[in-house]
Amino acid sequence: MINCYRLFIIFLAFNSEIKYSIGHNVLQNVAYGKSASQSTDPSWGSTPLAGNAVNGVFTDFTHTDLEKNPWIRINLGRNYTVHEVEVFGRKDCCFQRLHDVDIRVGNDLHDMHLCGHFTGSCSRSGERIAVFCPFNTFGRYVQIQIVEGWNNYLSVAEVIVWGRL
Repeated sequence: MINCYRLFIIFLAFNSEIKYSIGHNVLQNVAYGKSASQSTDPSWGSTPLAGNAVNGVFTDFTHTDLEKNPWIRINLGRNYTVHEVEVFGRKDCCFQRLHDVDIRVGNDLHDMHLCGHFTGSCSRSGERIAVFCPFNTFGRYVQIQIVEGWNNYLSVAEVIVWGRL
């Protein structure tokens, strides 16, 4: 059942009108195609853009440089009620670089609230981390940040933010 769910979500991620229903509320991927930034750009070669994390393509990725507490931040463009945030690790390599992350949501970059925390690291390529936010979590910004270790890279294949107006 979990594998079918993962394939269903991957299929849906290519559609800008991604929706699913919980009760009478229809949620959609409110991060798709939105503006994204990251704490640093890698110092090597070409730059994997932060926007790769919200483009619906699971075969490209974003990548920070080696640093303490790297992050990627998505600007949703307006306030949404956020139900769940899904973060997908890379499939090609380096999936273990996605570990010990806080996911925060907020209206203001200086007032972000914890949606949830994932402890440990991805154990296989393309792994999905799902964090369900507390009831009535809302905001314009969503941030994924590694909070353990001295120096880390943050590399993410895709971020899906399930929300509604």
